Amino acid sequence: MRKHSESGLSRRSLIGSGIGAAVGFASWQSRAATPTKVRVGAINPSSGVLAFPGQACVRGIDVGAKFAKEKFGIELQIIHADTQSRPENGRIAAENLIRQGCTVLIGAWDSGATISALQAAEAAKVPMVVHIASATQVTSQGFTEVFRYYPTSLTIVRKSLMELKSLLSSIKDAPTSAAVMHLNNTMGQSTAASIDQAWKEVEVPLRIAEYIPYDERAKDLSVEVAKAKASGADALVSVTRVNDAIMIIRECTKQGWNPKMIFSPNSNGAQDKAYYDALGKYGDGAILSTLWYNPKAPDAAAILKRFASDYPNDWVDGNSGCAFEAVQIVADAVSRAGSSESAAIHAALKGTDMTPILMSSGKIKFDANGQNTGSDVTILQGQNGKPRVVAPQSVAEAALQYPLVPFNSR
Repeated sequence: MRKHSESGLSRRSLIGSGIGAAVGFASWQSRAATPTKVRVGAINPSSGVLAFPGQACVRGIDVGAKFAKEKFGIELQIIHADTQSRPENGRIAAENLIRQGCTVLIGAWDSGATISALQAAEAAKVPMVVHIASATQVTSQGFTEVFRYYPTSLTIVRKSLMELKSLLSSIKDAPTSAAVMHLNNTMGQSTAASIDQAWKEVEVPLRIAEYIPYDERAKDLSVEVAKAKASGADALVSVTRVNDAIMIIRECTKQGWNPKMIFSPNSNGAQDKAYYDALGKYGDGAILSTLWYNPKAPDAAAILKRFASDYPNDWVDGNSGCAFEAVQIVADAVSRAGSSESAAIHAALKGTDMTPILMSSGKIKFDANGQNTGSDVTILQGQNGKPRVVAPQSVAEAALQYPLVPFNSR
């Protein structure tokens, strides 16, 4: 195992600060007869190229720990670890947290970092609840300590394309072909492969003109956007993080490319506050599929109020929402286990059967591979500087705006 000095991670950047959940929501009653204390390690990319979603996850976990104190009677001592947006640091972070006495982990947002962290969790027999990470490999490599809340890339892409097909059938002058721009990291490659497979299965009535991969750390996407424009496609399908989603829109504006539709399955961008802060009016119109919170959930109003109070300059998104939900999954398992020991928590996680506290999805249950079988997706569109739910119809809060307003007309 590499020493900390070799990894480039300082003790401060890796460990962060332990955050207890002593202050909670007074309006909920404790469910556990005897509150149990447990030390939870939370792994996220709080700095580096993935910092925007990583920090959102940290916020969701911290608010989630406060909620769990009152909802479940569980005192969760959260110890945060920062991967610095480097996949290889997932294992280093996990090993460090386990040495500090963490008996359950949450992480790690990025699929590469998650797989890396799971290697350490597997070796130490410490269960890990994966709040976000979609690459198929997370639950297909035989890990016994993994409990993934987030759907696989194929599941989320298939469901997203079904919703896209439905939307296309409801509009006039629909696009006829699409260029697919995607990250070439673990998540991007997995999602691109899922698009290729699910596109045929769902029979999306669009021809894929070209697949255009790009590096996650790219500082300029002018060549890639020019390729997409030259392909003749009148729609763009993009698999992005926040930074590259911003770069793509800026480059489309600069090059005068105005596709009729921009659709991002399993991506960041149109759900993130940083996206709108950077793009202003140019952020509107893009469509994105993700897991999203259920505003009609019994405790949703109080939870959203707590987020707004603790973080007035941010909003709840899919990142913070999934992180919040992961904490509730842990608290529910500890409550049923009546123990802070890893083996007992692991056994309880295997028997999870709970209604989501905040997120919009079915019952949370884990199959033999540790994959949640009840997850679902929501379709968002940027409208008036914020994401609005446009599908499924059962939860839609706004109508789809189509076609995309040309960037040079805004």
